[in-house]
Amino acid sequence: MAHILIGAVVSGCLLLLISSTRKQNLRIKWWQWLFTILYFAYIVFVLEVIVSFLEEGAAKGALVMGTMLGFIAIIWGFLLARTVFIRKN
Repeated sequence: MAHILIGAVVSGCLLLLISSTRKQNLRIKWWQWLFTILYFAYIVFVLEVIVSFLEEGAAKGALVMGTMLGFIAIIWGFLLARTVFIRKN
């Protein structure tokens, strides 16, 4: 059930991002969309790693791997937002 929930939430976030870029009339190049899709795939990977560790009963492993991989995801998301989706007028 957690896997379906992760997929639904990440897909919803991607659709909201697409809707937001259309409303703001942002022109995003194909390679910027590629990095965005890869970012969302990485987010799914991080969440699935955490869920897998929790299903195995390794809460400490989930915490450690979630922290390490999540830190990379946060930095990637920040850089993606600053360079692609936030435009100065």
